[in-house]
Amino acid sequence: MATASPPTTRRQRQIGFSTILAYLLLIALTALALLPLLVMLTSSFKPGSEIFAVPATLFAQEPTLANYVKVLTESDMPRAIGNSLLVGLLATLATLVLGLSTGYALSRFRFRGARTLSLALLLGQLLPATVLLLPVYQLILRMNLLDTVPGLSIAMLVFVLPVVTWMLSTTFTAVPVELEEAAMIDGCSRPRAVLLVVLPVAAAGIASVSIFAFLQSWNEFLFASVMTTSAAAKTAPVALTDFANEFTVDWGATMAAASVISIPITIVFLFMQRFFIRGMAAGAVKG
Repeated sequence: MATASPPTTRRQRQIGFSTILAYLLLIALTALALLPLLVMLTSSFKPGSEIFAVPATLFAQEPTLANYVKVLTESDMPRAIGNSLLVGLLATLATLVLGLSTGYALSRFRFRGARTLSLALLLGQLLPATVLLLPVYQLILRMNLLDTVPGLSIAMLVFVLPVVTWMLSTTFTAVPVELEEAAMIDGCSRPRAVLLVVLPVAAAGIASVSIFAFLQSWNEFLFASVMTTSAAAKTAPVALTDFANEFTVDWGATMAAASVISIPITIVFLFMQRFFIRGMAAGAVKG
């Protein structure tokens, strides 16, 4: 005689309803976040007559590449993107060199003032960027690096390095110190143990911090707009304002330029997510 399957309990129904509600909420939030990007991308293919057409349409009725041609051939945007890339790479490299050493010291060594220094790194981020703008400007000016890519890269360290150092400190703290001690017992010096043991285990965190530092430098506008005046050092966010003048804004070119700036870095970020997951899994096995 076949037995009847047990009825669905009230708790199971509640869990199922909560899961469906959570997915619906996530879908709604994702759509809300992606809608401005979709409008930006579709508007970049519209001629000027369609951007303010009534009734408005999401997709272009007569798609055109004229906006992209203007951005890539008639403006300083290609050079500005190259400047942004160089500033981001230089700032990220300098941030890692300084942040790795300082973060490791704060994580592994106990010295007078270590806690105060850690708190100062975070408290410094409470200051508005406009407060730091004038002293940093004077510093770069005295170094004779104003309106240069290296000078702007140094300026980026002011608001990127403290956060990166604090993040790397917590990353190194999560790495068991016993791994490092075991390597030193086997004959490794401390620098060799850090290089061969600590850094591979913390690779996922270091990769995440590197992307954070690069994106902060890539998207920075305030410092870049004040410290650069010529096309030789102007970055992409600053060059984006060139499509607007006192009375009019070329919205088609602006949307095309914004797409050129944002889409490549978005693709790179999405691609790097897979390596973050692999790095965290590898670190767990090594640990």
